Amino acid sequence: MPERLVKEDEGELWMKDVKLLEKEDADLVSDKTLQVFKEIIEEETYPKRIAEKLDIHEQKIYYHIKKLKRAGLVEVSREERRGGALCKFYRPVAGALAFDISEDWSRSRRSSLDVESEVLGFFSEFIGSGTFSGSVVVGSPKEHGPFMTAARDGHYAVQLGLYLGGFCGLEDRFVVKLDTEVKAEEALDRDMILIGGPITNTVSRDLNEELDVNFDWERTWKIVSDISGNSYSDENIGLVAKVKHNDHVRILLSGLDFEGTKTCILGVTQQPGKVLDGYKPGEDFYRVIRGLDRDGDGKTDDIEILE
Repeated sequence: MPERLVKEDEGELWMKDVKLLEKEDADLVSDKTLQVFKEIIEEETYPKRIAEKLDIHEQKIYYHIKKLKRAGLVEVSREERRGGALCKFYRPVAGALAFDISEDWSRSRRSSLDVESEVLGFFSEFIGSGTFSGSVVVGSPKEHGPFMTAARDGHYAVQLGLYLGGFCGLEDRFVVKLDTEVKAEEALDRDMILIGGPITNTVSRDLNEELDVNFDWERTWKIVSDISGNSYSDENIGLVAKVKHNDHVRILLSGLDFEGTKTCILGVTQQPGKVLDGYKPGEDFYRVIRGLDRDGDGKTDDIEILE
């Protein structure tokens, strides 16, 4: 994972990748090397062009670029033939650089940036551009669907929305839809976050049979894992999943009961490092979690990873 440079501006945190240099890289601070680096930062370029702009012999430019490459600050972006010669174009590796001048590091079990990276990765299709894209789909609170059930977990989308709002803004549209609206409008051609399971959310029901960890209601209402062979039937158990469906991303946050859905929302928004650990972009992801009542007040306040 790259180092991160973080700054606060008007109450908001902004970050970018930064290349951290050690004390032995101090020779890079020389005027000529920094001049060459500045040219590469301003535009993707090649040694001969830099030499012409700075009025420096081309061989000396290669010397400075070699130092920059050794420190991991620049890389070859492409090659192109010019005047019979092969030109290598260079670009910077990171958006910033910093010198580490002290060996005084304090150990941290886990940084908030690690957690943010996992959240940004897991929800990248929805928040990666800085503006929320896709839809959040909740079950209708009216009786509907083949089981004529009414959803009781749609309001949990508010918790998720407030959390994701810390990472992105909103497009000029309403991003939350009832499952019945999605069906009526045939609005399935976008990425979706589905709140609630296949009994109360008919869009989740369409996805359910394709999941390697899915909901089964034929005999006993339970979650069945084709991956581990285990099944789970407690009402406070939920499934967090991310899969591809008809060329679109589907994230499912669903429980066997509304308490299980609450467990999923709680886990993703309050313990994302725990729930999303092991997620790999482009691969299907499944996490079965159980809600726990640690303080004995009858409400879920912690989670346990079952699978």
